[in-house]
Amino acid sequence: MKNSIQTAKTYILEHKRETVIGVVLALIVAGLITLFVYNTMPHVVYKPTNACDMLTPSKAQDLLGEKVISVDTKGAAISGDIAISKCSYTDSNEVKELMIVAAIAVRSGINGAGVLKNKKDFAASRANDTVENVEGIGDSAYFNPLRGQLNILEGRRWIIVSYGIGTSPETNTVDKALELANVALDYPLFQLTKF
Repeated sequence: MKNSIQTAKTYILEHKRETVIGVVLALIVAGLITLFVYNTMPHVVYKPTNACDMLTPSKAQDLLGEKVISVDTKGAAISGDIAISKCSYTDSNEVKELMIVAAIAVRSGINGAGVLKNKKDFAASRANDTVENVEGIGDSAYFNPLRGQLNILEGRRWIIVSYGIGTSPETNTVDKALELANVALDYPLFQLTKF
């Protein structure tokens, strides 16, 4: 063992310049790889919201009755500067065309760029659709009657709430969506005022 160590020391001393160059090159390559990996990964500054933390099974039961079916309970999936999470439940109606669905989708900005993208996309969506403004909830909100969805911009999140007959979302009402928002988002009822 001592001979191996001595041989290595002798080799390093005899090839001091080549050894230093090799170590420096290895450090540069490792640094470049680290920099590349760091720059290609999304930088999560803000923790994304999990929609099923907002719409729990017990909250779904408050809306839909004791027997609920969990349909979509995916955690937040990150894509670029945005994380999207969905959660939905249906009642246990045997007639599928009459099943009531309570659903929430949350689009969280995970960094400053994601928050700005949420605000920009929210405004564009509001401008492109025929919508009803809803006051007193979040930073800004509107109801899309064609899709039966309440859209809420709140801080870093864009929350989409849908509550009604799953096969006919156009029959959903803003009042039902506000009811779901009240239960899932813990908004006091007196704040839910539509104009």
